Amino acid sequence: MSIVSIITVCYNSEKHIEQTIQSVLAQSYPQIEYILIDGQSTDATLSIIERYATLHPSVVRYKSEPDTGIYNAMNKGIQMAKGDIIGIINSDDWYEPQAVELVLNAYKHFGLAVYHGIQRTYKDEEVIGLRCTCANQLTTQMIEHPTCFLPRQLYKQFGLFDEAYRYVGDYELMLRLQRKEVPFVRLEQVLANFREGGASHSFDAVQENYRLWLWAGLLSKREFAYRSVMDRIRFFLGRGHTN
Repeated sequence: MSIVSIITVCYNSEKHIEQTIQSVLAQSYPQIEYILIDGQSTDATLSIIERYATLHPSVVRYKSEPDTGIYNAMNKGIQMAKGDIIGIINSDDWYEPQAVELVLNAYKHFGLAVYHGIQRTYKDEEVIGLRCTCANQLTTQMIEHPTCFLPRQLYKQFGLFDEAYRYVGDYELMLRLQRKEVPFVRLEQVLANFREGGASHSFDAVQENYRLWLWAGLLSKREFAYRSVMDRIRFFLGRGHTN
């Protein structure tokens, strides 16, 4: 029976991390190892993790130490992982009970591929919609990373997350795999739940996304310059700055 590795990276995540942990432990597929990478939280996050590691010592492993960013933490988890398939779920998000089983069944059929599915999105604890981006839309937007599962062999063959990125390292990895003609398999089921918020739509994140598109040849230098200037204007006008 294949082992599936689930990774959660966290820092001061006491508000929601217990729900994330419970969603992993409640999976219908039993052969799971759960790796939590904590960036030395100063709230109750680590004590919550330690409690579950004590209750489920054969499943839960963790590391708590400083990191240089979210992708550095994710890479630590991947390097610790022993499973044939790896899923990454953030500490604000949670899986549906059959997510791992559905992915594993698809993996048995399709083999080496990126697996992803439908994401249910929440804002202020209210459902605001379902999303499932197709791989052929990667030229304009990222697929829903909380739903993504990759065979460990793909990380070995094509590399881990590029730690030079602060916000779009997951997007860069998907573009890299697509360029290497790795298949993407979309599952028509809700796999994960996502809480909207965080830094992914900040000004710096948007600018980094443009730089990724420029690197990938999805944006010309002229388009990059124009979008950067226009977004900078919108950002400052939105914050009430005037000249």
